[in-house]
Amino acid sequence: MLRINARTCDCGERLELEGRLTTPDVPELQKAVIEAFHRSPRVALDLSDLTFLDTDGARLLRELRRQDVSIYGCSAFVTELLGLSASGQREPGGGPCWS
Repeated sequence: MLRINARTCDCGERLELEGRLTTPDVPELQKAVIEAFHRSPRVALDLSDLTFLDTDGARLLRELRRQDVSIYGCSAFVTELLGLSASGQREPGGGPCWS
């Protein structure tokens, strides 16, 4: 089960993902990202509390990265799976404004 918590900060919209991102959750996350982009041109995903993702979940996260959605707070496994930097983070605008 996936839980999505939307937060607004000075830098834009942040979606905090908790739990498991699996095939049935993909449409829900897609909808949440679209809604976040309606509120701000900058959107980030915080994966600190993501415990699992399947193939479709990983595919969606890679697609969102290509659409300039920032991703951070990844576990080592998710970092490797998504091809993120060694620190496991891709911070919005290159700065640590998402807190």
